[in-house]
Amino acid sequence: MKNKAVLLSTLIGMSFHLAASEDYQAYIVNGIDASITTFPSYVALFVDLIDYNNTYYEGNYCGGTILNSTHILTAAHCVYSADPDNNLYSLFTTVVPDLQYESYFPYNITEKKRVAKIYYRDDYNNSTLNNDIAILQLESPLTTINTSHYANRPSTGTTYPSSSETFYAVGHGNTKTGVDEKDYLQKASLKYVDNNSCNYSNMTDTKLCMEGVVSPSNGLEASTCQGDSGGPLYWYSGSNYIQVGLTSFGPSTFCGDASFNSTSVFTEVYDYQAWIDTVLAGTETAKYIATDAKRQAYVDSIGKEPSSSGDSGGGALGFMSLLFMSLFALVRRSIQ
Repeated sequence: MKNKAVLLSTLIGMSFHLAASEDYQAYIVNGIDASITTFPSYVALFVDLIDYNNTYYEGNYCGGTILNSTHILTAAHCVYSADPDNNLYSLFTTVVPDLQYESYFPYNITEKKRVAKIYYRDDYNNSTLNNDIAILQLESPLTTINTSHYANRPSTGTTYPSSSETFYAVGHGNTKTGVDEKDYLQKASLKYVDNNSCNYSNMTDTKLCMEGVVSPSNGLEASTCQGDSGGPLYWYSGSNYIQVGLTSFGPSTFCGDASFNSTSVFTEVYDYQAWIDTVLAGTETAKYIATDAKRQAYVDSIGKEPSSSGDSGGGALGFMSLLFMSLFALVRRSIQ
């Protein structure tokens, strides 16, 4: 149906500062339809230049969740760039709430808001994906939502890391590597895997490992995939969906690779509660501020056609072996 493919020029341009040394990488497989009313905190991130040169990119490149009417939680690797003034994700990310069908963007949605400020931690590592968490501040508040859309974060003393608990990853990402066969929002049921049992050498106590059921029809394990990065992992506690993680990475081979003990790794939200609160309180300094002047300067420099300039963002990670699974936007451009 739709492909979240990779621009070869982007891969080549990025390869000069990446090292191929690990067998993991960032990036729903075997999912089922999910109603956005069940997961109202979910948002999709798009590259949107409509107001500047009447172009946009079809298909979301990452997901996120609503912290309040002006702040969105996502993964740092979705928006990080060493050269943000020349990066599409830093300059032109648009947040879309209440998105049931991915194809409804941009002309059949209830609302969209452009990102103005990007926050991520000083200790974020774009190679290991340690502290892979970011907050996006919008140019103006979302108006079609209310407090019921805000993500429920885990409270102190919560004990959810257990194989007996049920978790759900939610997103508009690919249904298998390089292929997106579903327009409708998807969810995948996952189970907790102890970090010591994960296949990845970059594990820390601030990451959550998850596995899924293997489908006999395709041999793939339920998991996240390209386009799901930054989106939520919910713990189903009674009748409540509590966001305990955000999608960070998975196998470098392909989405849902059943040979891995864990096919999805998430940044654990609980470990960053204090940092989240400092951003929401306005006491944290933004890593980047996108302005109309910066966006216009970028568009003027490239002309009509959007460019893939900039070195990171949108899921680009720190090792070349990860690129083919993690760079998932910058395609399917529509010029209106």
